[in-house]
Amino acid sequence: MYEPGDLKVFNPNKEISREIILEVLIRHRDALKQARTGEIVGTPMDKIEDNQRKINQVRGLNLIISAQREMVTISRPIIFFKSMQKWKKDYKTEKKEEIPPFEKEDNDYNQLMYWLDFLKDCEDAIIKAERTKRLDDDFLWVKQTNDGDINELTTNFYEMVDDLESSYEQIYLLMLTNKIVSAGIEEDEEMTYKEKEKEAIRRIVEA
Repeated sequence: MYEPGDLKVFNPNKEISREIILEVLIRHRDALKQARTGEIVGTPMDKIEDNQRKINQVRGLNLIISAQREMVTISRPIIFFKSMQKWKKDYKTEKKEEIPPFEKEDNDYNQLMYWLDFLKDCEDAIIKAERTKRLDDDFLWVKQTNDGDINELTTNFYEMVDDLESSYEQIYLLMLTNKIVSAGIEEDEEMTYKEKEKEAIRRIVEA
């Protein structure tokens, strides 16, 4: 806590970033819930009939992908900068011809780009399923019964949901590793930050 008369340091970029990231994470949570249950924010489940619920679940895949791609977009500049700095430091004393290309390094940025490519592949798979008449690549198919048409989710749908949960975990882990998001254990970290901030201010005042 700040005491009256304390000199405060406010970083608007940090506050804006927190709001943007939080908004994306909330949208991802809602999209994943939609894919799992067919529920749409603001619409009670008992107001959604079964066939529409299955359609909502499939639409949830695109919403998940969109949110995860935004997570990647937010993270790219910071993770690129940190990975590039580490790469330069690791090979500072190496001869130029002995330095492996940054693009071939096993670093956080290249891992992030791997998951971006994965998300693009997921988008392509959904587009392909909509365009082709084949059934084996579909995420939803219509079963004709005496009681009318019934929408059924396919194995492809459930597999993609599981894969997208895994990609979220890995992208979020990269964000954690690079301190773009918090692990949730903030109290000690915040105290450490404030202590460092207080010490920096003291040095400025006494200089």
